[in-house]
Amino acid sequence: MNKGTPEGSIEEIEFVKELNRKKDSIFWRIFNVPYSTGRVFAIHVISHKFGKINNSKVKPKADVFLCTGSLDDKIIKKKKYYLNENDMNMYHLKPIPNTGISVKRKDSKRYQILKMNTKTFKKIFGSAELGAGASIYCRNEKEFYKNDSVLNGWGTTWKKFEKYFGLKDKPNREELMKIKIKSNKNIHDIIDGSKSISDFVFRGVGNFDEPFTATWFYESGELKRASKIPFIVTTGSGRSQSIFTIEIKPR
Repeated sequence: MNKGTPEGSIEEIEFVKELNRKKDSIFWRIFNVPYSTGRVFAIHVISHKFGKINNSKVKPKADVFLCTGSLDDKIIKKKKYYLNENDMNMYHLKPIPNTGISVKRKDSKRYQILKMNTKTFKKIFGSAELGAGASIYCRNEKEFYKNDSVLNGWGTTWKKFEKYFGLKDKPNREELMKIKIKSNKNIHDIIDGSKSISDFVFRGVGNFDEPFTATWFYESGELKRASKIPFIVTTGSGRSQSIFTIEIKPR
């Protein structure tokens, strides 16, 4: 079962509480950030941030980050060890760059790594046709009429699409299936072969200011350095409503 945002938020909140409550936690030793009561704190991200590539406010990669400052132990105990961005501002705490943590549910393996709309995808991959190829209807011939909407939604035409994939005419079912497979593979290979694109996809580097990129992953109770993980390329669920997106998910 794919868990939703409310459950994810609970996981994030409990992780913040654990860090702020247990100054001798193994996680602090992994962070290797000097810690003493009232010096370094975990902060829960509760607001969307401006994505430079998205050109809009979106959910950042970091769910939690660390900051420094002076905060009386009585206050943090009264707040039951939970601190969020409002507390950071209220108590004049200072964010520590490169401490963003992406928190995943312990029992979730189907989370979404990244969803890209057509504009974001074209900025990163430079091709509307590649995105359209990944979004194309190719299995049920009764749905092939929807491909006009696919190409229009991606801002391209059949002529450009056919040229991009080396076709002489509108593709048949077999050609459409090959195009979809090839497009997904090409997207995967581009991400796999480019550190800058991989860092954007998995960590939000180049899109968010610090500390809202993911330097760390917290998953299944384990804290580790954020890095590329095995992944698949798929289309978003809005395709039938002419909302075209490309999603990156764990393999």
